[in-house]
Amino acid sequence: MTAIQRGYIHDARSDLLWFIALPVIAIAIAFIFHTQLPYMAQASITVWITVPHHYAGWVRGYGMGEDWSRWRGRLVVGPLLLIPTVIFGTAFLPITLAIVMMLWDHQHSLMQQYGFSRIYDFKAGTGAPNTPRLDLWLSIALYLNMLLTAPLWAELWIAELYRWELSLNAESIHQLQTLSWSLTLAYLLYYAVQIRSGLSQGHALNPMKYWFLLSSYALWYFVSWQDSLILYLVAHRIMHGVQYMLMVYWYVDNKAERNGATPRLLGRLNVARFMLFGSLYAIAFHFGTGGDISAMSFGLIDALQADGGLGYTAEQATGFYAATAVSAAAACHYYLDSYIWKVRDPKTQEGL
Repeated sequence: MTAIQRGYIHDARSDLLWFIALPVIAIAIAFIFHTQLPYMAQASITVWITVPHHYAGWVRGYGMGEDWSRWRGRLVVGPLLLIPTVIFGTAFLPITLAIVMMLWDHQHSLMQQYGFSRIYDFKAGTGAPNTPRLDLWLSIALYLNMLLTAPLWAELWIAELYRWELSLNAESIHQLQTLSWSLTLAYLLYYAVQIRSGLSQGHALNPMKYWFLLSSYALWYFVSWQDSLILYLVAHRIMHGVQYMLMVYWYVDNKAERNGATPRLLGRLNVARFMLFGSLYAIAFHFGTGGDISAMSFGLIDALQADGGLGYTAEQATGFYAATAVSAAAACHYYLDSYIWKVRDPKTQEGL
């Protein structure tokens, strides 16, 4: 066995574009949006990237008969628990809910890139027995260090500590961030030693995995040091959403090629149909949360304004409904992805 074995999520050309070059392209697009139309940027990316990537998740979890049979209990019970929780949190604990959703979003993003790195090793047949654990802790170390040290995120957690009356002085913050960098660099050194040990034991490496991780974390670190949340959100959501949609499409296509499994009601997807359904879903979701939605809220908006309800104004009720719908869709998406993409699962491997 050679020390280097290349394997691709799809093929060399596709991976180079969508998994290695895409973060750079996403940063360039984010800078254009940031300088030309910053407020519209986030809304546009949400409509055309984030919402369709939720649609792709529904296709993957609810559209495939095999997965529906295996995960029926989770697929039904999860949303039944999450949606009322989000409604309650939006109404009575909005700040707490926002913090929980933000942290869950970070965990979800971290785990997606980790999952792709596992696919790279699976496709190439590379890595040592301890590689999955090493890769997971590498992702955790790099991501936590970013959250603790990057100006964009440090401002948020420092402000939150101040709100909780647990504020730190400047020297303590500096010491904490120095410790974070030290521990991260120490783990990188340990990781490199383990890679070398694996090579000496005959375990090959897939260089595509490391190019992918470098590209992903380069995007996150770069935009996190620009002190612009819009810049971060646009770049991150392009990378995260586009890669996820491609992964779902390729997975469904592979399943159809191997055993004829196609999404229920949708039939055999091609690129045009997949994009069309995703766009229609995005438009419907956008209209349902920001347009003329009174007739689509099943009486919820009127109930929120009633004297016996929460006493919201029409504007507040509409905002509450929209925030709840967006948070509920995101929460269900995070929950779904937490168990349907296990690379060690033989059924999942069939689609990879």
